[in-house]
Amino acid sequence: MSAPPVVVVIGAGVIGLTTALELLQRGAKVVIRTRDTIDATTSAVAAAVWYPFLAEPRQRVLDWSRTTYEVLAREARHEPSSGVRIERFVEVFSVPDPDVWWASAVPGLRFLPRSEVPTGFRAAIEVDVPVADTRRYLPRLLERVRALGGELHVRAVESLAELAEVSGSAPSAIVNCTGLGARELCGDTSLVPIRGQVLVARGLALSHGVLDETVPSPIYAIPRGDELILGGTAQHGDSRSAPDERDTEAILAGLARHLPNLTPRHVVAARVGLRPWRPAIRLEREPRAGGPLLVHNYGHGGSGYTVAWGCAREAAELALGTAS
Repeated sequence: MSAPPVVVVIGAGVIGLTTALELLQRGAKVVIRTRDTIDATTSAVAAAVWYPFLAEPRQRVLDWSRTTYEVLAREARHEPSSGVRIERFVEVFSVPDPDVWWASAVPGLRFLPRSEVPTGFRAAIEVDVPVADTRRYLPRLLERVRALGGELHVRAVESLAELAEVSGSAPSAIVNCTGLGARELCGDTSLVPIRGQVLVARGLALSHGVLDETVPSPIYAIPRGDELILGGTAQHGDSRSAPDERDTEAILAGLARHLPNLTPRHVVAARVGLRPWRPAIRLEREPRAGGPLLVHNYGHGGSGYTVAWGCAREAAELALGTAS
């Protein structure tokens, strides 16, 4: 019997962990190399709601999102320890015929009749989508990776050349899931940070989540276990990693019409993540002269949790040579 292929996954955010798990389930031996522990990744800060946002091209994003929805919905039903739940959301719009281009990926999405549209808006949808509690979901992914024999080494990768041998073996493939790190690792100058600040609130109950796309910055309130994730910002090219009090005030002001009982006293933390945006998600093989096969899986913008499983499956097929 031949030895299983060895694949190195670079990065341990939701994209890297999901890709590693897909590879392991297909029989590969996987070693993850990561600069950051999972709780220090952008994925740990994310609102982690299924919702296509800041990701192109649309058709591929739709396909990846549909796959991911199915996986997350199954986890919500059958694996409560995963930290995934299905939550109902109402999204409001300032136009009467909004372009909900991803609607076909979500069972049961409903356009509300005019009589049910919240006051001050011209259209609304009601939709049930998965939300992952990152405090539980990322550790659960890592636990599953390790249970299948995957290794995680917290050590930054300075160049692809240093991965010629890992754990005593020459890898057959490398999968690059470094997000913004690919800007330096691969010289990808098309990668741009889009700064997202969120607030964590407690002590305020919601009957459903809120999404408001009528303003320049996204406004949302996402129920997640014992807390609410409130947002947000989408500041293109902004690499500041510290919370900004002005952004906190803007988020609270934007949510005032939706959550009139919300006060600054409910906010227990402010967090910042830098979304890795590029004009199109990069999911492809890169031809190389010698060395292991290189597969890229990065640039997911604000849709990491939305496309993770669809992208991971495709990346695994490319890395193992089983893609059609």
